[in-house]
Amino acid sequence: MSTKINGNQIDAATRAIITALTVTEQINLPSLTQTAINGLGTPAFGTLVYNATEDMAQIYLQDAAQGVPGWDDVGGGGPSVGEDSIIRTNGPTIGESLTIGPTANGGVEFTNGFTAGPVQVASGYTVTIENGASWFILGGEENDLKEGEVVQAKFASTPPDRYLIRNNNLVQIPNLEVSIAPTHTNSKIVLIAMITGNARHVTSFGFFRDGNLITSGLNGNSNVSSGSVATTYTGDDTSDHMYSWPVNYHDTPGTTNAVTYTVGASASWGGSIRDLYINDRSSNDMRSVSTLLALEVRGN
Repeated sequence: MSTKINGNQIDAATRAIITALTVTEQINLPSLTQTAINGLGTPAFGTLVYNATEDMAQIYLQDAAQGVPGWDDVGGGGPSVGEDSIIRTNGPTIGESLTIGPTANGGVEFTNGFTAGPVQVASGYTVTIENGASWFILGGEENDLKEGEVVQAKFASTPPDRYLIRNNNLVQIPNLEVSIAPTHTNSKIVLIAMITGNARHVTSFGFFRDGNLITSGLNGNSNVSSGSVATTYTGDDTSDHMYSWPVNYHDTPGTTNAVTYTVGASASWGGSIRDLYINDRSSNDMRSVSTLLALEVRGN
């Protein structure tokens, strides 16, 4: 026994699907343009069509996005290229308002999300991230940096402690170091130090990387064997004056491994060593701090 339904007993949406549906050895989905699909209105949940405009199968869901009914692509897990969808892709623009998080989307599987950058949110739309949720943009921002732009910064400061240096060569100032892991092997590390202390005739400064003097190729000073990038001369051995010395340099470590920078100091002339007090003077009644800033700058 069979029952035939026809005429005005079938609504327009159902009739369009039945007309296009044929059963042979497989089920062929009704092929409709995007305009025709939009004209279906709100069909039954689970309705399947082939979107001829987008060249993909689509299904009408009760929750297509953010709890709103609508059409969604069937399977595939989003756009991709290559065999077995080896490369997942996404567009450069978000053209809808979205919320990332389990509350708006109905499950803990929506707590964390990521997008390949660069990507921008189109005007008039927003991306909201719920408390406890996260959204990561992989690439894009840092990759957009031009040569000479700062990638990251690391800063260090000594405590307000007094340090005595007595050496004919540069000696590392205690408790003043910065560790930084460059993001590229061709990055430059710009070093900016401000050292305070007493001036003793001739005072010199240089930089160390991982305990090795990186300014050792700079010679020509009578106060140290080599390595000074900043030398001051006060003309006498007055020890009760406090000074602040800016010391700058740039280095190309050629690695993405973490490196540690320190500042070297010395006060001597012609082999005659002087007392160099850092953060204080010889009378031990003034305190200051010395600082070191390391900037990773994008290379070419």
